[in-house]
Amino acid sequence: MSGDTLHKTDTARLEKLNDLLSRLRRGEIVQNRQLRTWLGAEGYKEYEESWSNTVDQRNLLSNKSGAIIEYEELLKKAIMLYNRGEAASQRGRRSARQLHAKAQSAFERALIYLEDQLSIDPSLQIWFDRQCDFSASNHPTLDPVSVPRAITSRSLDNLSGGISAMTDSKRECKIRAVEAEIERIKNPAERMTDADVTEKLRALTAGMRKSVGIT
Repeated sequence: MSGDTLHKTDTARLEKLNDLLSRLRRGEIVQNRQLRTWLGAEGYKEYEESWSNTVDQRNLLSNKSGAIIEYEELLKKAIMLYNRGEAASQRGRRSARQLHAKAQSAFERALIYLEDQLSIDPSLQIWFDRQCDFSASNHPTLDPVSVPRAITSRSLDNLSGGISAMTDSKRECKIRAVEAEIERIKNPAERMTDADVTEKLRALTAGMRKSVGIT
């Protein structure tokens, strides 16, 4: 539907929503009361549900299971030994080889533990920044960069970017809600209330009854 055929009220809303969208994309603050005014009851409810789902997801990802905590402790010990070995190697100390050997054993223990836990509960995979593949051709090498990291890790080797990178921000939820409302205004035929659906089904049923001669 073109802008020329929109009702004046819809045209005004569309103009305001586009302004809000531009402000959100520029990183400006758009208050909830403004969203409530211009999204309308239905649009604002969808935004609230979207943000609520995001909060639930973040809370879920913040509550580590005992298996994840234990793996991180094992990994922490392995990385500490690895770093000590690297430092000793740079200083030319003979202890470097022994420390590296201990680090490799520690990494192996951590990965064996992780593999066992994933075999028990495959859903733990969602906690990691990469696919945990322990097959011979894809087994992680025994160093800090190659081993799986929990998504909550602050390490630069965390490939996921952290929980914030895996879930929408509040601004992103607002942007999505405004974009959806703009689309509904431009294409009102796609927006059907429960009453619309009921009426459409009633008309369809009546047509089918008529076609087979049922009154």
